[in-house]
Amino acid sequence: MPKPDRFAKFWPLGLLGLALTLTLGGCETLQQLPIPAWLQPPAQSPAQPAAKPTPQSTSLAKMEAEVYQGINQIRQKNRLPQFRQNEKLAAVARNYSRRMAEQRFFAHTSPQGDTMVERVRSAGIFYFMLGENLFTSTNIPQPAKAAITGWMNSPGHRDNILNPVYREMGIGVWKRGNTYYFTQLFMRAL
Repeated sequence: MPKPDRFAKFWPLGLLGLALTLTLGGCETLQQLPIPAWLQPPAQSPAQPAAKPTPQSTSLAKMEAEVYQGINQIRQKNRLPQFRQNEKLAAVARNYSRRMAEQRFFAHTSPQGDTMVERVRSAGIFYFMLGENLFTSTNIPQPAKAAITGWMNSPGHRDNILNPVYREMGIGVWKRGNTYYFTQLFMRAL
């Protein structure tokens, strides 16, 4: 996995000049000061279909629950508060996993150019801090365990999981053939 590229991007907001810092790489983290809704740019992602609120199947719902429980056990072992499950965030994650499966890509930025920030904002979710981990596997007998192990063995993904600032998590898993796509979103609400 390549080392993360780090860069800062600033959005001038009148006299406030609030800064936005974005770190990109194998996982994504966004730290942002609260921005009033009237200053937010309008959500524009016509290529993104509406989020599906329910899992693709009962077995994938169990897989999402397995990831959620496994990650919370890791946080507990590291003396961190457990994540609260955020269903709106899970719907965004599930929809993105579905898009990766249907369009056959694997990246934090979709072929249409939307990012986790745009996907979360278009769902009407406001946050202070946001992060994303992705995982895909083909022909692996226990994909949920493989996803957790893979994330914990990757410094950037592990940092997202063990970040004490994040309080909420949404997991979305989608399957196409024998390939599973996992999207894990982390958030600290306003």
